[in-house]
Amino acid sequence: MDEPSPSSASGSSRRRRPRPRLPERALRWAAVGAIAVEALWYGIHEVRGFGPALADGARAVVGPAPVAWAEDVAYGIADRVNQAVYRHAAPKTFWEPAPAAAAEAEERGERLAAEAASPPSSFAPPFPDVAATGDGVWAPIADPARPGDAPALWKSVVHPDARRVFAAVAVVAIDLGRVDLRLVAGTKEPFSPDVPAERRPGLVPEDHAGELIAAFNGGFKAMHGHYGMMLDGDTFLPPRDRACTIALYRNGAVRIRTWPEVRGDEARMAGYRQTPPCLVEQGELHHALYDSNRDWGATVSGETVIRRSALGVDATGKLLFYGLGEAVTARTLAHGMRAAGAHDVAELDVNHAYPRFLLYGRGADGAGPRAASALIPDVQFKAEEYVTEPSPRDFFYLLRKTGSRS
Repeated sequence: MDEPSPSSASGSSRRRRPRPRLPERALRWAAVGAIAVEALWYGIHEVRGFGPALADGARAVVGPAPVAWAEDVAYGIADRVNQAVYRHAAPKTFWEPAPAAAAEAEERGERLAAEAASPPSSFAPPFPDVAATGDGVWAPIADPARPGDAPALWKSVVHPDARRVFAAVAVVAIDLGRVDLRLVAGTKEPFSPDVPAERRPGLVPEDHAGELIAAFNGGFKAMHGHYGMMLDGDTFLPPRDRACTIALYRNGAVRIRTWPEVRGDEARMAGYRQTPPCLVEQGELHHALYDSNRDWGATVSGETVIRRSALGVDATGKLLFYGLGEAVTARTLAHGMRAAGAHDVAELDVNHAYPRFLLYGRGADGAGPRAASALIPDVQFKAEEYVTEPSPRDFFYLLRKTGSRS
């Protein structure tokens, strides 16, 4: 019998390995797609800076509109999954309920709040059906550098969304009689061709390091709204009339209003940072929060359920409120901040990578301050952040008052 020729053997081999049928190929591509999505989710949530870099790179290639659409779709899918998964779950919490925390502090002999400083008034949860134990009750935040001092900061939680038990806002109340709010320009943001690099260090000044309590994120990148910022006479971006303005006065006062309401005070300001339109102004939610609107999410809509941050002040101007919300829309964040006591509220940065509130203690062997903890879990940070490692983005920090303002 004749041996088969190489060509016929090759043909036989090819016939013995038929191409995968369509369902098999679809399954393979589905598996590859699932792995890619999982890797993308991990990169965005676990690799710091990956998500923003990916989005900015995509905007540079295809433009902002397709990226906005993709973000809305992705976050929308995640929200629907969370609503299904957590439908019967208990409300999300960030820490032990305030009463338990207070009892623990009392056992450690740190019961100073009632003796030397009064916490803010407790508040009623806006939606009792999704509230957790301790919502609306303020717990003192111990100063890591001075654990024996009476607190000037307190924390509480509010669940501002009747449809989502996993939507929660951690709120910090700050006594402006004992704490100064300061602003620092990042090394890159807000972008400005008019301010030299030496005037944007991205660090807490060395002469303030000893009194540093906390630091937290600033606002949007310049490309996302071109909102104004001025600091110590340097105008990084000019003010916009429609923007909400966090105005820092030379005497330590803080006001949060739409720019025309504070424009006349500019000569008395040490600086200002603008944001999208005020979420809450004079106790009223912005009317556009009830519309389909993109003002409060940069390239994603205000209805997108994401991590968001905000800064507010009470009607007396004596209490400042920082809020960090998980799985919130711009509207529910506004509801949560107002429920906690804020009379005027500006939205700060959004998305997973940027919002952060860090508390500072002393470094080893008496070294300068180092970030000791974050307000909520699942916030990646470095101990050197804002103090020895420059920040590319603008940020705020809280300073113990020691006398004259410098």
